[in-house]
Amino acid sequence: MDPCRPPQPTAPLCSPPPPCCSPPAARTGERRLGAAEGVGPQRPPRADGAEAVLGALSAAVPGRGGGPAPSALPGGGAWECSFLQTPLDWSKPEGETIELALIRARARDASRRIGSLVFNFGGPGGSGVTGLPSFAEDYETLRGRYDLVSFDPRGVGRSDPVECLGDKELDAYYALDFTPDDTAEERTLSDAQKRYAAGCEKDSGPSLPHVGTENAARDMDLMRQVLGDEKLHYFGISYGTELGGVYAHLFPKNVGRAVFDAVVDPEAGVEDGALGQAKGFQLALDNFAQDCVDRGDECTLPGSSVAEIETFITDLLASLDKKPIAGIGDRKLTQTQATNGIAQALYSKEFWTYLEQGLDAADGGDGALLLSPPTR
Repeated sequence: MDPCRPPQPTAPLCSPPPPCCSPPAARTGERRLGAAEGVGPQRPPRADGAEAVLGALSAAVPGRGGGPAPSALPGGGAWECSFLQTPLDWSKPEGETIELALIRARARDASRRIGSLVFNFGGPGGSGVTGLPSFAEDYETLRGRYDLVSFDPRGVGRSDPVECLGDKELDAYYALDFTPDDTAEERTLSDAQKRYAAGCEKDSGPSLPHVGTENAARDMDLMRQVLGDEKLHYFGISYGTELGGVYAHLFPKNVGRAVFDAVVDPEAGVEDGALGQAKGFQLALDNFAQDCVDRGDECTLPGSSVAEIETFITDLLASLDKKPIAGIGDRKLTQTQATNGIAQALYSKEFWTYLEQGLDAADGGDGALLLSPPTR
């Protein structure tokens, strides 16, 4: 899980900082995250000196990430943001530290509170600080008795982020042809991947050896202690299941209630993992096309069968490989970006309408929708 390995276009690993928490610079008067019964000046049990700075989040704040605050919690309540200090190198726990960004929504019924429920929404490289507010409504029932907690794993978002390229360079990288057809295109892609890796090493070199699943799992156990929980209650999705599995292997006696959704095989290699993901996307695409067929004339895409609709999509991607189309501003929609946009929209049935509209628009020469697919 090397974050410096150039990612496939559907799963960027070096995420930009998410817009949420206030920066840790001005700490005067802010509170420390204490034991499970609440926030106060007390130190958490067995926290090995770790501390998290906490502030209620109610408006947009300056600092790393910037941008708007999350929408209000369903049923009321304030989001709380934290920064947890954790060892950069777990083999030297008393050495240099880094900060991990956390976010929390307190349980509605404090008298019946079970504890914290920590989420990881996948990736690797996904931000929990932005992810949890996005999906908060889906887990509102769980907030009845759990504090909902998520975080940016080390190397991600606001947690000592691994940064490899600038915005314009990164945009150009994701516009490259990731399915080269000849030697020249292969060389272009290979050279770009080398520049990407060199950028990671240049900008984030000292952190890179310490970014990975095992260290993220150790960070979660420290998080459990700081939160004041005897057991880690955990909800992992996609790659988050691998992270949870590694945690359970390292700390079997500390595992509480755990849910693994869309389990990743931790023993699968890169090729097998990619093949499994491709099969999943193909199944989702088949279902999308079948829905289009079932709706008949209501569907704007050409074709009266799953095969015909998928042929239309394949032909569209082939045409974009030869000639990108207008997108947003001076950004054009390439084959790679269109593939990425389609894959993003296949994650949920809620996005099928946007996918249909985006494909139809791209067929007419407008790539804006596929260039900015919905995320929630």
